[in-house]
Order: sequence, then C-alpha cells, then structure tokens
Amino acid sequence: MAEPVQGIQNKWLLIIAVVLALVVVFLYNAHIRAIRSELEGKTVEVVVMAKDLPAGEKITARHIARAVIPRDSAEAYGKIWPWKYRDVLTEHGGKVIHRALHKGEYLLYDYVDDAGGARASQKLGDGMVGITIEFSRDQSLGDMLAPGDTVNLKGVFPTPGGTYRTYRMLSDVRVMNVGGVGAADETGGAGSLRRARNYQRITIEVTPDVSLKLSNLLTHLVGDVQVELNQAGLSGSTQPGQISPELEYLAAQARPAGRVGATIPLAPPAGAGR
Repeated sequence: MAEPVQGIQNKWLLIIAVVLALVVVFLYNAHIRAIRSELEGKTVEVVVMAKDLPAGEKITARHIARAVIPRDSAEAYGKIWPWKYRDVLTEHGGKVIHRALHKGEYLLYDYVDDAGGARASQKLGDGMVGITIEFSRDQSLGDMLAPGDTVNLKGVFPTPGGTYRTYRMLSDVRVMNVGGVGAADETGGAGSLRRARNYQRITIEVTPDVSLKLSNLLTHLVGDVQVELNQAGLSGSTQPGQISPELEYLAAQARPAGRVGATIPLAPPAGAGR
C-alpha cells in the first residue's frame, strides 16, 4: 500500500509545483506590464537618422530608425518627428531635407521640406494648439524671427496698487508661423529663405489651458503685445509656455467689454505686482 500512497503524494507535489510556477510567471508578467504602463507616458518614440544624409537629398526607409527617449528630453530638444508618422517621410519618393543630417541625429520637423504636402498641423506637439498673436508692425523682429524659434510675450498691465507695469506674460513659446509664412513655405527649391521682414502677427504653440488663460489676459492688456526673441536652444524661463504667476489672477477672468482700465474685481495673490 505504501507505493500507491507515495505515487499520489508525488503527483500532488508536481501539481503544486506547476501551479506555483504559473503564479510566478503571472506575477512577473504583471510586474513587467506595470513598469511598461508607468513608462509609457514618460517616453516617446521618435525618428533618428540611421545614416548620414546630405542637404537636398530625399529620405528613404534605410535612412531612419526608431528611438525611445524621455518625453521631457524630446520637448526640450524641439519638435522631433514622431515615429508613428514615419510613413509620411518616405511616401511619394521621400521628403527632401534642407539641412545635412548625421547618423544618430534626431529628425526635427524644421529640417524637412514640406512642399510635398505634409499638413502644418502635424507640426504641433501632442496635446498642443496653435493661436495667433497680433501686435503693431514696429514690434516685429524682422527677418531675425523664423518658424521654430521661441519667443517671450510682454505687455503692460494694471497692478493691484493702481499703477501700470510691464510683465512677461508668456515665456519660451514656439513660433509656428510668421506673418503668414510657416516652416512649410520658408524653404524654396534651392533652399532659399523667404521670410517676412515686416509683419503684424505670428502663430505660437501653447496648451489648450494656456490658450484660454491668454485670451482672458489679453483683455486686460494696455497697448500692444511686445515680442522678445530667445537665443536658439536656450530657455530663460523656469516655467516655459506657462502664464506668469504674477498675472494668473488676471488670466482667470476676462475684463468686461467697454471697461478699459476698469478695476478688476479679483484679489491678486500675496506679493503680486511688487
């Protein structure tokens, strides 16, 4: 009788071992899925050059590769071409680049000649919107400003003490269009630039929330919007693309129409306007 009992015990031990192994595999896979889910929102897939490509040449599938980088790094670097839109680069014989690119370099939208038909809206970052800012012609930066540059917006606003002061209302926002000329238009067949020298409007990229706040804020503006050009690749703000904290209380509510200079029925935060 001992042998059958021993066989049954061994069978149960084997079953328990198999169940434990399945549990371990399940927990491991769940852990991996959790890590991937956590990282999914923190990284982006972008296009990186797999080979050197001279200016004026067309992009083919062998010239590009996939790279996964932190989302913060991608936003700081500029508008890098998303990997999910890679087919746009190679369709119809391939897009032409107007800047020499090297292996390992990220492919920015501004390096690609869009004359082949890519939509301007594809240049907007994920979750961003484009809005138009108008100002007087004497505030334009002439041919110093081009799509892809970043600017600060300044203006004169009332202070809680009843005086007026110039504030930077928005810092380090990316320019999408200058005087009707966008990145899709500024490069000719020979790579020559056709930038507007005297213009009254630009299109900038902001979040939907900032777009609403800026619309409110501009109703309190005294005079015209002023524009500052930032040095390429450098950010001078600790809160790029955000309304200045000093003006948040004005951005929370639009001034009623026809009440220019009227007192705002909102209490500014402690220290605002000092």
